[in-house]
Amino acid sequence: METAKEEMKKGYTLAAGGEHAEALEAFTRAEAGFAAAGDERGRARACTNRSLALVRLGRLAEALEGFRSALGSFEAEGELLHVAEQHGNIGSVHRDLGEPDAALAGYEKALELYRRLGMEERAADQCTNLAYARYMKEDYPEALRCYREAVGLYARSGCEEKRALAAANADRLEAALGTAE
Repeated sequence: METAKEEMKKGYTLAAGGEHAEALEAFTRAEAGFAAAGDERGRARACTNRSLALVRLGRLAEALEGFRSALGSFEAEGELLHVAEQHGNIGSVHRDLGEPDAALAGYEKALELYRRLGMEERAADQCTNLAYARYMKEDYPEALRCYREAVGLYARSGCEEKRALAAANADRLEAALGTAE
């Protein structure tokens, strides 16, 4: 188990340095080590990080499979925060694959869980994700509504930089739609 923990640390360092192929290898070794030790939570965490490395490498189908595997483990453990994170990750992979309907499903599940957990900043992040997926579907009024909801959530959670970005996105969309006040 110590070797698996060391591989996780190595993977984090490599990923932070932009060495995603090497990070992938470290996280894969960590995942195998945690699995061999019977540590399902550790395996799921390593699987998540492996999948994030796969995303960075453009290997989206493999990443999606990994996020789904981690999701199942976190659901079995009742770890709602990690369940929400996986739904968001799954939504983002679908977004990157050009599948906005599937992206929306993931983001909506993540949003529901973050709301239940009282995590307004993370809920706001999902609102901006939903806005982008709605924009992909050319559902501009709903995209605008999602951006505006994110602005309010960011304001309440004290995230001024994110609030300003969401507000700017909403203002640009509103101007493009010709509905600016």
